[in-house]
Amino acid sequence: MPTTWPVPRKGKRKRFVAVPSHATNKGISLLFLLRDVLKIVKTRKEANYMTLNKMVKVNNHIRRDVNFPVQVFDTLNLSPRDDSVDPEKANLNYRLEIVNRKFSLAEISAKDAERKIVKIIGKKILGVDNVQMNLDDGQNFLTKEKFSVGDSIVLNTKEDKIEKILPLKEGAKIEIIAGKHAGEKGELSGFKELVRGRDYIIKLEDRTVSLPYKTILVIE
Repeated sequence: MPTTWPVPRKGKRKRFVAVPSHATNKGISLLFLLRDVLKIVKTRKEANYMTLNKMVKVNNHIRRDVNFPVQVFDTLNLSPRDDSVDPEKANLNYRLEIVNRKFSLAEISAKDAERKIVKIIGKKILGVDNVQMNLDDGQNFLTKEKFSVGDSIVLNTKEDKIEKILPLKEGAKIEIIAGKHAGEKGELSGFKELVRGRDYIIKLEDRTVSLPYKTILVIE
């Protein structure tokens, strides 16, 4: 089990871990969140009942597979239609974040649940005016906007459109999403050129660290 998952790795009680159907290193399964984190269901059967009856959305899209992976900054909406789950936890919205190097669900408003931040990991020129933007969560968009690999976007998941591009440049607000500094926030203060590629100098609250590209995400 990844160390980022918010459950004890040792103990007397034995449990079967709900492995995501894909993105196993970056995500955590819906079943695990519903059963072991939120504790609104007790069994896989109850979780299946919720997903198959369209009670669970990830990024404003209905998900029917309890093994679907929820990744960092994804939003989760629960809208139970009967008394099968705890009514106090019905119609709630959450965002998956990293706190102290572990995944954590933060309750958010319905308005905030319409947006998420995603890293741009690739681009492909398809024509004079068409550029394909490849995102870290597997989505692709055709756009005429100027962007670079490593930038982030604010994505409106309700309308499936890009609202804003967040450039990876000096002064950008950064969140560390992997490694021993995961969950910490800072500011990009410079670059360290390497023989192959570069590292990014991040100024944290009490120190400065040098980190590789894959561990950082622009959030402002």
